[in-house]
Order: sequence, then C-alpha cells, then structure tokens
Amino acid sequence: MIYYIFRHGETYFSKNNLHYGEHYQDAEILPEAVPVIEKLAEYLKNKISEDNYTSPFKRAVQTVEIVERITGKKFIYNERIKEEGLSRAEESLEQLEKRLSDFIKDVESKNAKSVAVCSHGWPIAALLGLLNKGYITKMDLAKYPECGQLITVENKTIKTLDFNQGG
Repeated sequence: MIYYIFRHGETYFSKNNLHYGEHYQDAEILPEAVPVIEKLAEYLKNKISEDNYTSPFKRAVQTVEIVERITGKKFIYNERIKEEGLSRAEESLEQLEKRLSDFIKDVESKNAKSVAVCSHGWPIAALLGLLNKGYITKMDLAKYPECGQLITVENKTIKTLDFNQGG
C-alpha cells in the first residue's frame, strides 16, 4: 500500500512555532498557505488514492477542501487522526500509538492500493513511526513534516516532497 500523508496548511501558530492552546480545534490556515496546498493538490491529482482521510479540525478541513476542489477526491473525517492530546495531557504516548495503530489496521483492512491522509504534526510523526517500524517513541514525535510537505510511504520507504519551494 502507498500512503500519501500531508500536514494541514500553514496557520499563524505553525508559522510562528507556537502551541495552539485553546485554538487547537478551530485555528485557520493562512491565505499564503493556499498556493502551497494547490501545488500539493496538483501533484495528488495524478496519483490514485482509493480512500482519503482527514482530521476533523478546521485547518485540516480547510486544507482538504482545496485538495478536493483540484483533485476531485473526497475525504472522510476520521477522529483518530486528529491532533494529539499529549501536549494537553489528554492521552499518553501508548494511547496515541493505539489510536493510530487502530487507524492503520482499519485502513489496511479495506485492501486499497493507496490512501491519502491529511493530519497534524505529531499524529503524522506517529503514523510514520508505526508504518516504518511498527511502534513509536517520544523521539519519533519530533520528526514531523512542515506544512506544505507531502510524505509518501511505500514498503517502509519514506520520501518527502516539499511544495513550499515550487514542489
């Protein structure tokens, strides 16, 4: 299976390396994020993804609305790929790992050849750890992509495409 994984468009918080705090669910993407998302979407337009998932948080929804408009792909909200609760003491590392392991099991049980996923920094880092080695550590969570990057995972091989500089 091929995974196309990307982080939501840039927000005020991600641009300035700030914690989302009380805005973790309703932060919006910045206007300058739109052209970057459009370039990423143009790339995805030519890739087959049988199933497409997004976090239900506003910045991810805004991102996939742009991707849907350009690609014609439809994304399904999935609570398991929403922002992590570690920084708000809402879940442990083990709970995050279980939540995302369950997501992967469900996705792979559908036997799709490829999927697209729009999520957030730590959940993406956790997904990459799980897809690459089958578990995650706290150190893995520091390895998340920037907004505007697309990560492909196929047979435990991880590649990054950066659409911030022209793709």
